Amino acid sequence: MIKVYLERKITRDDLAPGNLEKHPELRELYSLYEEEGDFTYTRYIREELPPHVARKILNTGILELLDFLSKNKDIGVSELARSLGRSAPNVSRDLRFLARWKLVRLNEQGKKKTVEITARRIEILFAEK
Repeated sequence: MIKVYLERKITRDDLAPGNLEKHPELRELYSLYEEEGDFTYTRYIREELPPHVARKILNTGILELLDFLSKNKDIGVSELARSLGRSAPNVSRDLRFLARWKLVRLNEQGKKKTVEITARRIEILFAEK
């Protein structure tokens, strides 16, 4: 059986009460967040990805997008599409998919939308029966 894991930055959304039940290791971080009211920590969480998500992430276009984002910080969506030689609607669709699975974070700075990569590592493990 093949398992795919994502290691990514923890976000504020991860500290919602429902997520604390799924990830007990976040309770300590939530306590710090409640006490200080600030979220300046860079910590990571490891989650298993469903097979259909892993399959889509391993698509060449998605891999190129993630590679480019890993080397270019806070880039706008339009600039990203131009740099990759892809249409903005296709890049936006891929980014929404990646954001839904928390591999990237979409930020709005005024009228400009920027993208931040949150994924640190993707592992594919081949388990013995």
